[in-house]
Amino acid sequence: MKMTIKEEILLQLEKPINDLTARIIESEKQAYLKTKGKELNITPWMEEMIRLSLVIDLMKALQNYILPTDKLVGLNWYDGPKGIEISAGIEREGTRYLFITEAITAGGYNIQRFHYRYIVKSKMPRVNGGLATEYQNQYKKLTKIEKLENEIQNLQNQINEYQTRIDYLAPMNHEELVVELGKHSMYGWRVNNDYKWEDVDKEYYKKTKEEWDADNQKLIEDGIKDMLNWDVTWKKKYIKDYQKKIVKLQDKIKSLTIS
Repeated sequence: MKMTIKEEILLQLEKPINDLTARIIESEKQAYLKTKGKELNITPWMEEMIRLSLVIDLMKALQNYILPTDKLVGLNWYDGPKGIEISAGIEREGTRYLFITEAITAGGYNIQRFHYRYIVKSKMPRVNGGLATEYQNQYKKLTKIEKLENEIQNLQNQINEYQTRIDYLAPMNHEELVVELGKHSMYGWRVNNDYKWEDVDKEYYKKTKEEWDADNQKLIEDGIKDMLNWDVTWKKKYIKDYQKKIVKLQDKIKSLTIS
């Protein structure tokens, strides 16, 4: 099957587009490491979104001059100071035109928004060729997938955090649990109680010191139960719920990749 003009152009520009994608990723990784102090995770979806954004930027410029029915009669590309620049011969209804682009970086606040704007030099009449539509639709689909992937990652991070806490508490004996209770943001007050028997108003508190000590000990024992219920029992339930959500999100991704 004969290729369309946009497919011919992209075939010839495959290497520079892939090279530019790799350079953008490497630049963003270095910037992220410098500002955040950790490595930027580039998913396959994100990499494809960057590549597609470069294709869309180019096609948005080309579609103002080139029709899908035009014929490509020659193309040269240049690795310009700010991006890929091309000069091409275009034939339409027996007339040949020269088509030249000049790339300008347009920036953006994150890696997905980084893009190029192309200044076009040509005597061709302006048209609306719709060359970018197909790739814009692909980009929208990848945006949905990327959001689902991020949601899955957030859920998995939460699962990992909960499981780490569960595993940390599991081998502790009673004394260690009392110490851990004292560090707890919600229940630590049950251990860190500076209220002493000497401070008790004996006119209102009619129990003995032994009964008062027993009440305090029960407060600690109940605190351990509450801590384990909050940090183990409930977190195990959350883990199961999150795992089910992840499966549903993965199914959504599958439906998007095969549609």
